[in-house]
Amino acid sequence: SILTAMVARWQQAAEEAGLEAAAERLGYTPAELMTVASLVEAEARGKDMPKVARVIYNRLDDPTGPTVGKLQIDATVNYALGRKLGVAITTEETKVDSPYNTYQNVGLPPGPIEAPGLEAMRAAGEPAEGDWLFYVTVNLRTGETKFTPDYDEFLQFKAEFQEYCETSEAC
Repeated sequence: SILTAMVARWQQAAEEAGLEAAAERLGYTPAELMTVASLVEAEARGKDMPKVARVIYNRLDDPTGPTVGKLQIDATVNYALGRKLGVAITTEETKVDSPYNTYQNVGLPPGPIEAPGLEAMRAAGEPAEGDWLFYVTVNLRTGETKFTPDYDEFLQFKAEFQEYCETSEAC
């Protein structure tokens, strides 16, 4: 009965989010949209969810761009390593051999990395408009996240996050 209730709740959320229509409009399958929603759930909060979804689609839609179609999402590496999704990763960890490692593999991972909520499903189906290719959460306590289409600016944001980690116990 618990499993039946969970499936019914997911169906309700999928309908509320317009999952099937959004998938068709965006050129993805509903399953792929759920994978995007799971990435959004793992990586973003509130108002940033549609922006993170846009970054994901921008990377997927431009396999010749600066990330060459790789999503490079830290949460997927943590998933591949069997750890909590919000843990900071090292360069060495981005080399883990797994189909879920989006630093090594082009495109979406083979499936969701966690159960997305309604807000993440909506963001995946209605991504923000923007040309962003990069984002960094520079303050884990507040969730402040910065977005940019420019790799050099991304590196500045990454340095800001590293400085935050050096002075915070949140990392």
